[in-house]
Amino acid sequence: MINMNLKPCPKCGCPEELELDSNCDAEASWIECHNCEYRMQARCDEETLEERWNKLSRKKMPEYVEAD
Repeated sequence: MINMNLKPCPKCGCPEELELDSNCDAEASWIECHNCEYRMQARCDEETLEERWNKLSRKKMPEYVEAD
């Protein structure tokens, strides 16, 4: 599911192309940037992972420039 509450990817700065999903059987959730394939995964619910993602440091994040 594409989630608009997520801050930009901390690796590439892309504010879009972020997907939040989970698997009940694996008891895991993940957020993936489809622009650079950066992925964060943990054994927690989606809401907790979203909070963790949004707390990641973005100090060294590049300025995102959309490709033509």
